[in-house]
Amino acid sequence: MRIVFYGSEHTAPARRMCQWAHEAGHEVMWAGYLGDVIGGSPARHVQIKSNDNPLPELEAIVSDFRPHLAHAFNFSFLTGFHFLTRACPLISSVFGGLNALVSSPHALPGVTDEIMKQSAAVIVESQLLAEAARQKFPGAAIELICLGINPDHHKKVSPAQRRDWRAALDIPQDATVFLSARGIGDGYRQPEILNAFAKALPQLPPRSRLAMVELTRGWDRRERVAELKELAARLGVADCICWLPELRHVMMPGVYGVSDFVINYPVADAFPSSVMEAVACELPVISADLPAYKGSYIARYCQLVAPDDDNELAEAMIAAAAEPAAERNRRTAAGRAHLVERFNEAHQRTKLLTLYNQISGAS
Repeated sequence: MRIVFYGSEHTAPARRMCQWAHEAGHEVMWAGYLGDVIGGSPARHVQIKSNDNPLPELEAIVSDFRPHLAHAFNFSFLTGFHFLTRACPLISSVFGGLNALVSSPHALPGVTDEIMKQSAAVIVESQLLAEAARQKFPGAAIELICLGINPDHHKKVSPAQRRDWRAALDIPQDATVFLSARGIGDGYRQPEILNAFAKALPQLPPRSRLAMVELTRGWDRRERVAELKELAARLGVADCICWLPELRHVMMPGVYGVSDFVINYPVADAFPSSVMEAVACELPVISADLPAYKGSYIARYCQLVAPDDDNELAEAMIAAAAEPAAERNRRTAAGRAHLVERFNEAHQRTKLLTLYNQISGAS
């Protein structure tokens, strides 16, 4: 089967689902704008140049590649133009694009109705969003598929591996490390995390550290990191911040392995793979309490705080560090067991590939 993908290949769901299709023997192509595609992918790449009317370019792509199926991510601008080509059915992975359904439905993106009506299937990641989408769009084919976790890969590292990773990343062996695992950007509120850490630091264990991953996109990448470093200096905690390099996704268990706690504090979210991976690695997670998390494993196994109160976040850091290790370990082990049972990557992959076959066959 030939599958064309639309959207940003930088997002983990897009990258991994494309990889799943390739590993299953399908021929894959990625069509996107400059900056959307990355190296090292199995996909054949085509750069779209027109920002106003990419339809002629898409028509040339589908004429040459002759796809049986298209898969678009995050309400890609190219989705609507693909419908105009009438080349093949399209699956939309909307991920956080429908968060407003559980917070402020009037704020849905303007293209939502068209995509929900014309897509052969719409993939969401959480049960709550699936239920809300089925109620809002009763005629849409809603599928519940997430990335899941690989239990053999996403797991707690050994003490020796922890020492090696800390040495490699220049983190003190005796430090208590709070990890902000999300990419740097307005939506992930690193300044608020920095403020909370600075407030909590006097009551945290000696040599506590906040680790941040220098993962960001766009023309202002260096400026964003520089602003955070300036803020850390003004707060007097610059020496307590560990700046981690952007690493390949396959190396993330090592990053979780050097950490003691993970902080997840976005403005809005759906079903974050970084939190799932951290829980699978048996790390305690402090998370903003967001509407999309209601009833999920995050609500059950993570420590939730108000999403707009860095004082409460600071208090949660202090409480997490003071919690007895035995109690913390019981909860993190239970969280991992839940994910292994309910969200195994192999099962999610089978669901996606089965959906591909069903839709391409139906067309």
